[in-house]
Amino acid sequence: MPVKPGLTPIEKDKLNIDPDFDFRDIARRPFYDIKTNEIGLFKWTGVYHQLQKGFFMIRLRTPGGLFTSEQLERAADLAEKYAQSEICITTRQTLQFHWVRKEDIHKILEGMDEVGIISKNACGDVTRNVITCSLQGVCPHEIGDTRKMLERISDDSELKDKQRNLPRKHKISVSGCGRACGQTLMNCQGWYPVKRFGENGVEQTGWKYHAGGGLGARPFMAKVIFDWVPEDLVIEVTQAATEVFRRHGNRRVRAFARLKYVVDKFGPEGFGKKVLEEMSRRGINGLDRIEPASDHEPDVGELYLDGQEVVPQRQEGFNVIRVMILRSELTANDARLFAQWAREYGNGTVMFTNRQNLELRFVPDESVEPLRRAIGEASFRSDGLERLPDMVACVGTTQCNLAVSDTPNTYRKLYDQLAADRELWEKVGSLRINMNGCPNSCAQHWIADIGLRGTRRREETGSEEGFDIFVGGKLHGSGHIAEHVTLVTAQEVVPAIRRMLEVYLANRLNEKETFGDFTRRVGGKSIAELMGERSDGHEPVNIRNLKLQPIFHQVLTEASVRKRSVGGKGAK
Repeated sequence: MPVKPGLTPIEKDKLNIDPDFDFRDIARRPFYDIKTNEIGLFKWTGVYHQLQKGFFMIRLRTPGGLFTSEQLERAADLAEKYAQSEICITTRQTLQFHWVRKEDIHKILEGMDEVGIISKNACGDVTRNVITCSLQGVCPHEIGDTRKMLERISDDSELKDKQRNLPRKHKISVSGCGRACGQTLMNCQGWYPVKRFGENGVEQTGWKYHAGGGLGARPFMAKVIFDWVPEDLVIEVTQAATEVFRRHGNRRVRAFARLKYVVDKFGPEGFGKKVLEEMSRRGINGLDRIEPASDHEPDVGELYLDGQEVVPQRQEGFNVIRVMILRSELTANDARLFAQWAREYGNGTVMFTNRQNLELRFVPDESVEPLRRAIGEASFRSDGLERLPDMVACVGTTQCNLAVSDTPNTYRKLYDQLAADRELWEKVGSLRINMNGCPNSCAQHWIADIGLRGTRRREETGSEEGFDIFVGGKLHGSGHIAEHVTLVTAQEVVPAIRRMLEVYLANRLNEKETFGDFTRRVGGKSIAELMGERSDGHEPVNIRNLKLQPIFHQVLTEASVRKRSVGGKGAK
């Protein structure tokens, strides 16, 4: 069958190259003998080529972010041998190894597989690692058995093995209740359980289904597709929606290939009909039990986690101990410590969070303080969670081929100069800062209270590193995409954010109005104007003079890309 005209190069590669590489064979081949498009398909096994030639990043696939002590110890051992003794926690609740040599890729893959963790589908145009709320299984608000549903979706053979040639990456969230902790609205498909009483008066559990969320250069919030899906049809709906994506996703303009554009094209009601049509085509019974949304606008509850260091579990007498991991980086020895503590004080499990932190579970009441002392003596901190010290950042220009700004350095400056100011961050209260080195939003700047996005400014002799600053992102209610405030140089990030926090403290309605609520009430443009005013004798951050022009990874509007595509060979 001939290849359809107009497909992107990667679409052609997916038709001609088997992504299930033998990495023992790859280890024997000279690096120069491996073609660039082959390396591009390594992603389907969770393997990315780093910025540094010959070094790779490996991402694991760990549904819901739950590790055992044995698995974490194995990751530590492998990191020590093959990845410069360090592992990183990702925003999708899994681990990454960096600085892995080509010859050692198979050693990490095989070593983790021995303890039940794989990397297949951790990256690539596939259904990625399924995420959940970090308190899944122990939260007092959880409805039913979230883990069971999460594992059914993660392990489904159609999603994992057969639907591996999707138009773009595909992300699914399975939350434990209707709160925002599981990030329902920013995922391609988002599920959470709901309860109601049937006609016979018996309480029933079903699932509310959202689709069409996604960040990247052009962010979307998901819409409600079905108000009620019986538990026995959740997998079938997920499969059918993924098949609709596979058939209708854009394979000619990669910038518009995500599911969010399919939902946007058909509308939430039309997309729901497409899903039901696909289920009917498959001969699935009981479609009349699925209830389309009465209102497509979501109404997700606010986050439950907001600064708690210890969370009482729904299992009486047990607790979750939350720990901040700076820059998401764990040394091999750090990882072994947490594995040891999980075994000694808890039930031998560790949960990784979407803010790149860590939680120890099933800690008995009498062990809470001894464990917290051990954590503090090892120089880890629990104070400041969901506050200024608790920041999220991508790897930036240190390792990523796409980044144009140094997010690790910016993180360190913010942490050293602002997070150390306890008086300031305690006054500010709830605050989430996320920073990206490019528009791809790996660190989710669109949904943060303060989001930084890397850019550069043209100079006569080159360019200068800078950041767009956005405010007001949220994932509760119907969601809100962060609004642009200003562009600053990398050197101006710290004073600009300090000034922004001063503006908030001086202008909030009362102490109960959070920074996020304030920015959404006032708006990004007004905050920019307020930041240019000072009455305390200090020099203001003159944002009006800091007009940076992005020169890399410019965000193309849908109209501009269509204009370039219409009339081209194979355009539709």
